[in-house]
Amino acid sequence: MSSVTGFRKMNWFPRPSAWKTLQAQQARRRAAIADFQAQTQSLVAGLSKASTMQIQGVGEIATMTAQSRLEARVKEMQAEFEGRAAQIDRFA
Repeated sequence: MSSVTGFRKMNWFPRPSAWKTLQAQQARRRAAIADFQAQTQSLVAGLSKASTMQIQGVGEIATMTAQSRLEARVKEMQAEFEGRAAQIDRFA
């Protein structure tokens, strides 16, 4: 009886040359780099859009605050004008 101690490769398929192996590695590396660059560009675009939206939001809040202050001041001035107009009408 013989015992099997390991598995041997049959080498049915020829191994690619070192040049073809190197070319395949370079192609995989190029594909990985292109994928990384695409993901990076997508991330940068997303962050830029988020930043722009945040700036717009802050601008809108500041505009609304300024508008409410102006409206309050206008109401004060109208009340003051009406008070003076009432005094003038009493003297006339």
